[in-house]
Amino acid sequence: MISKARWRTVISVVACLLALWAAGSWPRFADAAQAAALDVPTPYLPSTRLDVEELLRVAAIGPQDVVVDLGSGDGRIVIAAAKHFGARGFGVDIDEKLVALANENAREAGVSDRARFYHRDIFATDLREATVVTMYLLSSLVNRLRPKLLAELRPGTRIVAHDYGFDGWKPDRTVVITKTFYLYVVPAQVAGKWRLETTLPEGERSYEFELNQQLQEIRGGARVPGGYLPLFEARLAGDRISFVIVDGQRSYHFDGRVTGSLMEGTVKSGIGNAQVENRWRATRILHASSLSDLAFDRLLTAKPPADFECAPIINHSCLPKRTRAGQK
Repeated sequence: MISKARWRTVISVVACLLALWAAGSWPRFADAAQAAALDVPTPYLPSTRLDVEELLRVAAIGPQDVVVDLGSGDGRIVIAAAKHFGARGFGVDIDEKLVALANENAREAGVSDRARFYHRDIFATDLREATVVTMYLLSSLVNRLRPKLLAELRPGTRIVAHDYGFDGWKPDRTVVITKTFYLYVVPAQVAGKWRLETTLPEGERSYEFELNQQLQEIRGGARVPGGYLPLFEARLAGDRISFVIVDGQRSYHFDGRVTGSLMEGTVKSGIGNAQVENRWRATRILHASSLSDLAFDRLLTAKPPADFECAPIINHSCLPKRTRAGQK
């Protein structure tokens, strides 16, 4: 005999699940322990064909990609990536029956050589091979995964989260088409002190600059003889970095690629027929963890040291106050 209290609990749980289903926002529980802690069954709702298509479009899947789906269900995301885009990859799920079904679906689709599925804990899964990671998980799981993703994934790897994004990490792109998809691009680690060497129209030039980083957001400034120059329009997208240095009456637009403790790319100055392009190279001389003597908070707003001042309206340069005063 079931008590009235027990019936009320069952009815409440069923009502909640029906509400989630009706709203179309019923995520899969990829962690059985979490589902048990919530005192609800472990539901599985496969992504619709439209959802799969939009997710793969947001991820910009190509034949060179390795797609990893965390909480892969019947395998439809990885299978579609392999079948329609020529990619390869694998999925992991805690439900053995779904894993078996996913592998059978891959065989029927003729992509079993490029789409595999495993009964595995997502936190014990090696993600280093991935170029794209997809997931439709509860918000708490998404945030627990963040340190692992940042530690294992290479710069430039795309992460597409379905409905539930990361707290404190601004998406590189948000797409809303019946559902919400959040695209994140894993940023290179650039925080620290760098020495840049290049050839400009005026001759050989060297800058020593410092970078602060909050995920893909970067700020910094460069010290030069007799001055301090903020980095303008500083951007980081995966392993691609760009910034502008205004030195005197000229602006220099740097664009390059980050590989570990090395940056390389091109720098452009001038406009139109007078535009000049040269190569540049920067090496890291101190990591952020070694910069206890640097005032990184200052760099968040690209402010110069106390003994310098900037004149952004004039030429964006920062010079010693006595020099600026002498120009008046």
